[in-house]
Amino acid sequence: MDRPTPVELIVLSGFLGSGKTSLLVDFLRTDDAGDTGVIVNEVGEIGVDGAIVADGGGGVPMTLLANGCVCCSLRSGLVDTVHALLNAPRPDGRPLARIILETSGLSRPGPIIASLADPELTGRGLRLSVVTTYDCARGPLGDEQFEEAAAQFAAAQRIVLTKTDLALSGAGDDGGLDLHAARARAMNPLAQIVAEADRERAVHEAFAPLATAPAVSAAEMALAALNAVGADARAGRDARTDHPRIRVWRGTVRQPVAWSAVSTWLDDLAGLCGDRLLRLKALLRVSDCAEPVLIQSVGTTFGMPRRMATLSPDQDVLIVITRDLDGEALRDLPSDAPVSLRAVA
Repeated sequence: MDRPTPVELIVLSGFLGSGKTSLLVDFLRTDDAGDTGVIVNEVGEIGVDGAIVADGGGGVPMTLLANGCVCCSLRSGLVDTVHALLNAPRPDGRPLARIILETSGLSRPGPIIASLADPELTGRGLRLSVVTTYDCARGPLGDEQFEEAAAQFAAAQRIVLTKTDLALSGAGDDGGLDLHAARARAMNPLAQIVAEADRERAVHEAFAPLATAPAVSAAEMALAALNAVGADARAGRDARTDHPRIRVWRGTVRQPVAWSAVSTWLDDLAGLCGDRLLRLKALLRVSDCAEPVLIQSVGTTFGMPRRMATLSPDQDVLIVITRDLDGEALRDLPSDAPVSLRAVA
């Protein structure tokens, strides 16, 4: 039986006024967007003319946009809405290549990702990613709704710099694109940073498919991030790029270690941090499994651990991103824990 063609499911997040909708509208105007489904809080927000063409199932009203995109408003359950888009007949017969879910400015990606893990969706060939917009006019995170914005940045596979013209003109925060890109990378070294002054290229990169299958991409990204964080530490980080309330931690695993010990440590970490845990990504060797195990979380929402038969790392990789957490708090973890954490940012 043939496997379904993967459909990119992109959660587009970003703080209020950071340029999410403008980024989405610019993409919908490109020639590559015709096989796109869009879910927004209100259809009118995207400002593209269209006409109601059908109920896609489950009572979900859909709008066919001028370029062939299908748009619907998130008024029923998210899982039902995704199903409706996947099942809706297409005028040209082409299946959807991607679904873009534009979240509200205060939405945290973790609960959204958890809801998309519904068993009814797992067999539909969806490849989930999170894209978050970074406002160059505003710069680093402030105190207003900090928790929501920090969760959005930490969850991202891609962080897209917006309002780059202001950064280049000096009208935005104190620095050019390189400084803003470094700030975004300091908040989430696991993310690809799209720092393009050319708007057309930025839009294309924002919604491009993941380079490889998500599990492999995640593992390779974790390995690359570990090397990048180490290089930053050796070179001496620019204090202007670090956010005082976000920390990146590197884990050291005491080998050999069994999966049960790692699992218990993860439970302890999630219990200690609560919503201060923003992101975890690990590729670990365990004594009771022949292949290394890939572990991922967004907040305290953990995905199913995956055996990575195609990878044979010569070192364990474990990166944790937190907010408002210092080394004193980590002392509450058991002293005989199989993993120790050291702050690198």
